[in-house]
Amino acid sequence: MMTDLPRLVPQTASEWFARRNSGGPVSPDDEAAFQAWLGADPANASGYGACVGAWEGLGAFAKTPEIQRRLAAETAPRGPSRRQWLTGAGSAVAACAVGLVGYASLRPTPALAAYATKAGQRLTTTLPDGSSLILAPLSRASSRFIRERGAVELTAGQAFVKAVDAADLEVRAGRLIAQARDCAFQVTLLGAEPEFVVTEGVLTVGGHDLVAGQRLWRETVSAVDIVMATEWRAGRLTFHDQPLREVVTAFNRYSADQFVITDRAAGELTISGSFRYDGVSDFPQALEDVLDLKVEPMGPRRWRIT
Repeated sequence: MMTDLPRLVPQTASEWFARRNSGGPVSPDDEAAFQAWLGADPANASGYGACVGAWEGLGAFAKTPEIQRRLAAETAPRGPSRRQWLTGAGSAVAACAVGLVGYASLRPTPALAAYATKAGQRLTTTLPDGSSLILAPLSRASSRFIRERGAVELTAGQAFVKAVDAADLEVRAGRLIAQARDCAFQVTLLGAEPEFVVTEGVLTVGGHDLVAGQRLWRETVSAVDIVMATEWRAGRLTFHDQPLREVVTAFNRYSADQFVITDRAAGELTISGSFRYDGVSDFPQALEDVLDLKVEPMGPRRWRIT
């Protein structure tokens, strides 16, 4: 008697893309395994995003005159069936091939993407509706677009979103969902409570219509210095009379260089200034010149503050 073979769990980005775009529903077990695979390594999310990009590229490729002529010729009885062409296209996309060989599926397919950054990395991408997304270091997000409607979810870290006028964009972080159109804002999720900071236009979130210069956190709307809050996009962090322990925590979140304070009293010293986090020479220099501290190497890209 034949028994069903066990369903293999995909191990690579191309295998996951093929599984999730096979045309059938995604089971809860598959979804849980996929999320675990994404979280296991930032490279997994990048690889999956590359597959999505290849799929979208095939969609544009299929609209070219040459491909349209070949699709028309495909209907001839002696030619391969449409299903065979679509199978070939799916294989090409699943392999994330550089050469666009084959045909894109003619049925509507959701545009899916997953994004992740490491310490010291920023990622900038244009979404299918023309909006833009900037992902801060040590952050994870995903997007899903079906026809004109799009959704972005920040699952960890920080992102800056600029939604175009034509957008009908939903942005989720934690328990809150923002409706974005013709506005720009920052969303942060470092714990259980998300934070939204608006820099342009009006953003509707949590029952509030936030305008530029306003921040929503823990159901409270307050004024915020948007330059200080969003300067990480330019590779800088700005502080105003903040304890060094808080400053170091911020640097360790954004920078590939990691700092350790070995003197508790030093951690309570306050510092102001704007420093690069993707080239940290000015920050250690300020600690030595202004606070009279020592910054010594502990290993590759690790520093001790005493």
